[in-house]
Amino acid sequence: MGLLLAFFVALWTVYASLTQLNLDGFGDMLENYSWGIAWEQGYYKHPPLFAWITAAWFAVFPNVDWAYYLLSAVNGAALMFASWRIAVRFLDPWRAFLATALFFFLPPVTFLAIKYNANSAMLPFWAATVWFYLRFLEKRRLTDAVILGALAAASMLIKYFSAALLGAICLHVLFDREARSLLLKPGVWVASLVFIALVTPHLIWLFRNDFLPLTYVSEQGDGSAFIGVASTPRFLAALLAYLLPVVLVLLIAILRNGRGPWFDAAPFLALRETLAGRALLWTGFGALALTLLLGIVFTVQFSSVWALPLYFSAPIFLMLFVKPGRLEVQKPAIPAAVVLYGACLLTLSPFIYAQEAQNTSHYNDVPVRALAGEIENAWNVRYDTPLAYVAGDKILASGTTFYAASRPYSMQANSYALTPWITPQDVAVKGMAIACFDGQKGCLAQALELSGVGADTQDLTVPGFGGERRWTVRVFFVPPAGFGT
Repeated sequence: MGLLLAFFVALWTVYASLTQLNLDGFGDMLENYSWGIAWEQGYYKHPPLFAWITAAWFAVFPNVDWAYYLLSAVNGAALMFASWRIAVRFLDPWRAFLATALFFFLPPVTFLAIKYNANSAMLPFWAATVWFYLRFLEKRRLTDAVILGALAAASMLIKYFSAALLGAICLHVLFDREARSLLLKPGVWVASLVFIALVTPHLIWLFRNDFLPLTYVSEQGDGSAFIGVASTPRFLAALLAYLLPVVLVLLIAILRNGRGPWFDAAPFLALRETLAGRALLWTGFGALALTLLLGIVFTVQFSSVWALPLYFSAPIFLMLFVKPGRLEVQKPAIPAAVVLYGACLLTLSPFIYAQEAQNTSHYNDVPVRALAGEIENAWNVRYDTPLAYVAGDKILASGTTFYAASRPYSMQANSYALTPWITPQDVAVKGMAIACFDGQKGCLAQALELSGVGADTQDLTVPGFGGERRWTVRVFFVPPAGFGT
């Protein structure tokens, strides 16, 4: 298993490094870091944990793209390990290994999870929460209860969507006769107290900040009362489509092992006969059902990327439908497919990079690192104090935070209200650079408001990827105290 996980980490770190122009086209990964280094109890879009993880990671690793992709790959490998610990409870050791190997072919764990954000960060925490829930059901130990409570809290502190998983666990405890007996034992209440203790600081932050993340969630979509219902078919279709590569590899492996019947629903149906099996069904399918219910009730538009953590048990369920003996004759079939697939990805990476270079959507082709360097250089030419704060366009501000040597804090949405770790008094003392793209009227107007009339400005121009386009950015300089305008 260790070799499989190491190969996963190496493959997806190298593949992402070879094929991506920027960390991601939306600037989410840069935004994560700009939040995390402030170490707040929450941020205006999300709870804090995945941003903290990002900041902690880069307290050890250099602020370069490959190190960020390494974090993404380690995150996926952690999911695989936790899922394997679940799988060994329902499959023999070899099939548990094969189920784990199938994650290589699951886009929500690979291509989509290259972008480390709130959605992908849930992957290992959901799987680990279910793993320790099963351990707690099996052994009833208080240590497992404490860890379960901590993992449940961590899941919620990454994204509120984790309420779907935790709700499924609660429903299983309430409606399963064997599990319900746990309510008379201290373990459930210990886990609950640990959970409450760990989420309380964030709850206090929510009350003090007018529930900003919930407001942000409510503003997604078109505001229609039926948007949840209308987006459900597409969401479910995406869930099934993501499974197709895994199903294809599994079918090829079955055919490589000879002809004859291969489908057997009995092992899957047998899950209903055990406490652990019912727990797996509740956390797997119950979490999906609650996702749909909550989305429809709260009129939220479903997005396929929300589905990422729902796949923690998908390879296990698929493997349960394969008859005994249909994967054991040609054992290397799936491991060989993993190696071949990895080799193909690396071989094709130059062509994928070339294709990616044609993608001009969002921030995909913006030379963020080069622009961040020019912004910091322009500041250093003027002042002999490090750049402490940066604002303006999201990708320019958070990109400068990540890539600039001085690691300046970035103002969120050009708003002091959304960035409590930066105050007007701080800016008056240390100054600030505000960067907007040429012609970006809204940003330029905000920059003028933040910097004041008569602020020093400079236009910076850098070549794009491949040199075919030139990018111009206007920087407004708010001088540090003692430097004047």
